[in-house]
Amino acid sequence: MKRVRLRPLMIVAFLNETAYSMMWPLATIYLNTILHKSLTVTGIALFCFSVANVVGSVLMGKLYDQYNQFLLTVTGMISCVLICLVGIWLDGWPAYPIILTIFGFTSGWLTTAINVYGTLISGQSTTQVFNKIYLVLNVGLVVGTMIISEIFQKSIAPIFIFATGIYAFSLIMLLCFFPRQRVKYPDRPVSRAKIERRHQKGPAPSLFTVSFLTLVVVWMMYSQWESNFSVYLLDIGFKLRVYSILWALNGAVIIIVQSLLTRFPKMIANLFDRVNIGLSFLAISYFITVASHQVIYIYLGMILLTIGEAIYVPSVPVIIDNWSAPQIKGRNQGLVSGFSSIGRALGPLFGGFIIDHSSFRVLFIIAGIAMLIVTILNYLNNLHFKKVQSL
Repeated sequence: MKRVRLRPLMIVAFLNETAYSMMWPLATIYLNTILHKSLTVTGIALFCFSVANVVGSVLMGKLYDQYNQFLLTVTGMISCVLICLVGIWLDGWPAYPIILTIFGFTSGWLTTAINVYGTLISGQSTTQVFNKIYLVLNVGLVVGTMIISEIFQKSIAPIFIFATGIYAFSLIMLLCFFPRQRVKYPDRPVSRAKIERRHQKGPAPSLFTVSFLTLVVVWMMYSQWESNFSVYLLDIGFKLRVYSILWALNGAVIIIVQSLLTRFPKMIANLFDRVNIGLSFLAISYFITVASHQVIYIYLGMILLTIGEAIYVPSVPVIIDNWSAPQIKGRNQGLVSGFSSIGRALGPLFGGFIIDHSSFRVLFIIAGIAMLIVTILNYLNNLHFKKVQSL
């Protein structure tokens, strides 16, 4: 009987993220400058994409708890191949936003698949597994955005062709290296004992509620760097080259932090400490970034943001997995993806509203305050669960 192996899963995760990262950053440019739609219409199209991503993540998470993981993932991968093939020819209005929305559903489906398979790997701690997956996802993000700049001109067809090839190769990886039977979640006696203690010592629903709420806030605020920050830099006199350097810096810091956490896992051993520390770095980054227009503050803000992201983000699915009963692990991993997508969907709308009625500086101050609130909320809520985990 085949087991789920980490290396093939990391390859598939990298390929999926590369294809996904070729699609969503390009949507605004293509809709606005090529199809000549207003930013309002563009925003609605992207919102539909994100909502479909949420639905795909949550719905498929529930199905992964009940049915064969391999068949579900292969079906999702084939769906991505087909929708990208259709997009090669139907790239006008209104076909493109419809295809984009369907792609949002299928990409959310595959994001949940990666998380579920991560919880099915035995022989390694879930923390190590998700740290490694998170690292390759960020490499895929960098590669995907680089591919866009090289092959996109005025037609989106080359992007769909490239994405079709990537998903087809992922499908081959699935067929060759993934177990075809339904895989049971690994028995983790220590975690199960802790879950039993949970029922005696405190209400676990608060952990999930606070965690999912925090994901929404984190990604709402994080999306400002992706959607509105480039405009802010231009407004204060910088060139887009500075923005490109920022994201190169982001990738480098993620690799460094994840390498340190993987090599020295006891450096921040408790997952709840990782959440608290990661959120603290994220909160501080917003205040540092707008403290001055000097480029050193902007770079420092990005470094702090990335350190926080690299510590916090991969810890959440591990915590959710550790505290989920076996029959709902897939559903809860779907909720992790879904609530993250909700934050990404609301972020550009929220940021645009604040900037239109005030300024980017006010937006980042609000973002910093919101992050401080969820940091304190997590710290207080996690005190109980941190004690239980250390037992």
